[in-house]
Amino acid sequence: MSAIARMIMAQGAKISGSDMSESDVTRGLQDLGVVVNFEQVAENLSGGTTRTDAGAGVAEGAVVGAGSDVEIDCVVYTTAIGEDNPEFVEAKKRGLPIFKYAEMLGQLSKGMETIAVSGTHGKTTVTAMISKVFAGVGLEPHTIVGSLLPELKSNYVKGGDVEKDGIESGGNILITEACEYKRSFLNLEPSHVVITNIDEDHLDYYSDLADIQSAFISLCEKLPEDGKIICDPSLPNLAPIVEKFEDKVVDYKNFLSDVPEVSEMKVIGEHNRLNAAAALAVVSIFVEKFFDEGSVEKMHDAQTSLSEFSGTWRRLENRGESENGAILYDDYAHHPDEILAGIKALRGAFPDKKLCIFFQPHLYSRTKILFDDFVKVFSATDGDGKKYIDELYLLPIYAAREPADPEIYSEILVEKTGATFVENFVTAAEIAAEKNAGSVVVTMGAGDVYRILDLVV
Repeated sequence: MSAIARMIMAQGAKISGSDMSESDVTRGLQDLGVVVNFEQVAENLSGGTTRTDAGAGVAEGAVVGAGSDVEIDCVVYTTAIGEDNPEFVEAKKRGLPIFKYAEMLGQLSKGMETIAVSGTHGKTTVTAMISKVFAGVGLEPHTIVGSLLPELKSNYVKGGDVEKDGIESGGNILITEACEYKRSFLNLEPSHVVITNIDEDHLDYYSDLADIQSAFISLCEKLPEDGKIICDPSLPNLAPIVEKFEDKVVDYKNFLSDVPEVSEMKVIGEHNRLNAAAALAVVSIFVEKFFDEGSVEKMHDAQTSLSEFSGTWRRLENRGESENGAILYDDYAHHPDEILAGIKALRGAFPDKKLCIFFQPHLYSRTKILFDDFVKVFSATDGDGKKYIDELYLLPIYAAREPADPEIYSEILVEKTGATFVENFVTAAEIAAEKNAGSVVVTMGAGDVYRILDLVV
């Protein structure tokens, strides 16, 4: 939501919104002049007053309007709020134009050459990497990423001026994550589609894998004649897409030999080399388009920029060290496949240290449906038969948008994995703080599990 606010504001609009609490995101937006209310009430859409207690920002749970001191042109909301949200109710009552986040993103992408980065895992990192390599070759696209970029402390990268120098600088290009949940990415009009992978997820909405694949097919059907699908065509779950759009497929593995080795990159894990290969595959399309001469040199610049890529917030993010010398990491992984990729990367980077994972399951439905996969991943071993995870701690399930389900809870997962159940963040932080220099402490999950490390450092 905050990226949408930043992009709209960059085009000259006035923005107000609300959030449940102050954060780095809201403080960053305050610097831009965005107004936010930390109490979500109908009066926020009054259009006649400016609240003196307002901070700034728009994030998860926010409703974005055009500004409290002017007539409101539209309201943008996240599906993370309920339909009983007072601002949402007021907007409907007044008949204001209302857009979901994905709908507004589709509006903003109209008329722009849109690179839609889709897939079950890896969207955020690949989107950020593409933005990085575009900058490396001298292009200035607009970028919306689902995390904060440490260099900017923002999730929106402002590109070149679309009207003045869009063609010359790439300012008419939009790089954005394209989320498959509830088929929201179908609001986009993509020029090119990146598919990192397809796995069973969001099964609270989709009926099965075939249903998920059908959504990706629908996305690719929106491509123009010269549009490309950047993916790994050897992935089994991509077979229906590859078969239907064979002439559009670009295999990003062909660029893997041009990616720096893991030891030469700032981000860890072999999976990030694959992410980087996807980024190179995308930029190669535009290097050929924008640079008639010097394309080889430009691709070399792209490779160099990848070695400088430092990652994004909550994607295997290095959080420093504890007072006792333990190395601290935080990761957004919440699907079994993502967790496995993360722990493999950590084990590869720190082969001689004890790996201590604090995992917060995300959604009752995901935990229930993928229960056996979670058990398998948390018990996974390397080629020598050694478990990747030395110590596993499980937090209560983060409900997010779902009501509590009495049939599933973390203690059931504890019984199957031999993990230790930790009831709250304070206790978890106390355990984490005791770990010494021989340990790597990792918080994992799509909820607010990262707050454990806030209490440790």
